[in-house]
Amino acid sequence: MSQVKTNSSGYPLYPPKPAGIKGQQKLLTAILTFGFLAFLPWIPIFGWLTIFDTGTNYGLGNLAFVFAYAAAGIGFNFLIGYSGTLGLAHAGLFAIGAYGSAILSAPPECLEPTCETIIRPAVSGYGWPFLLTIPIVCFFAAIVGVVVGFPAARLKGFYLAIATLALGELIVKLISLDEKLWSGLKTNGGTGKQVQIFEFFGSGQLKSAYFLSLVCLLITFVGYVIYTENRLGRTLKSVRDIEIATGPLGISSTYYKLIAFGLSGFAAALAGVAWAQNSAFVNPSSFKTRLLVFLLVVLILGGLGKLWGPLIGAVIFVYLRQEFQDSQKLLFFLIGTALMIAILILPKGVASLPDRFADSRWVQDLRRRFKAMKV
Repeated sequence: MSQVKTNSSGYPLYPPKPAGIKGQQKLLTAILTFGFLAFLPWIPIFGWLTIFDTGTNYGLGNLAFVFAYAAAGIGFNFLIGYSGTLGLAHAGLFAIGAYGSAILSAPPECLEPTCETIIRPAVSGYGWPFLLTIPIVCFFAAIVGVVVGFPAARLKGFYLAIATLALGELIVKLISLDEKLWSGLKTNGGTGKQVQIFEFFGSGQLKSAYFLSLVCLLITFVGYVIYTENRLGRTLKSVRDIEIATGPLGISSTYYKLIAFGLSGFAAALAGVAWAQNSAFVNPSSFKTRLLVFLLVVLILGGLGKLWGPLIGAVIFVYLRQEFQDSQKLLFFLIGTALMIAILILPKGVASLPDRFADSRWVQDLRRRFKAMKV
């Protein structure tokens, strides 16, 4: 039996592990849910709902966007919900995943007549295997996330938010530079870049994008459960709630916040890869502040700090975006209204409804009546 680590005063160095098998139950629920989602393309039960009808390419594409936004939201949730750090560079890290995979996997430039297919400079890349590019861009984004997180050591609240927002915008600005100034990056400047499509066993672009997005969501979801149910997640919660007391206990709040920034960057880049495959085209304008606002909407509507919050929020957001795509002003009005309602009535998001229902006076009274009947 392993001994509990303590500091010089004899107090436990890390928060104790809670009793029960809650983490195993979460993983089992996740396996069942993702197993159901994996079979959706062959059982289009949402045919009555055009936006998410998996029997059509339109519905498959929308669900792929849901999974990509939810994966990014999980990374954001880990940073804000668990560490309590308001880092706003997520859009730039998302762009690293989208552009990085597009550049590395695109075929090399070839303008010679002897080439079987002429590859223009605007769509050229380095010709790496697509599956190899995913871990590369994700780990690179994690490193960038750690670098972005260094201001967390000295800045708090509003100042930290502004600093990380500026660093995120700087990433997007570097991507949009003209290739004459940024030679070898092959971003095609501010005009955007075509994405080399990867297909799983000839299943077609949309089904491939669907399953890639689902796998990316599964990876971030399982990683979130594992980390938050272990010592790292408990320590981050203590850093968030009682940071002033972590120093005397021998816990470095800066160290754990940097880990949160790195994991958040990894998840954001993974989501960006899936998003780019579904979009088939990337443009710097897609990764500016508006994307950050969208991800905040996904997180707040779904539930900050809630396991299923990002997925629920992504479903709501994509539905509203597609339903009102012809009227952008109405779309932003509805999103803003939904945010205000969520903050005032459901501060913990839609994912908190089951807990609020279970803790309601009516349900508690019903439980007491059942216990009295059993007695």
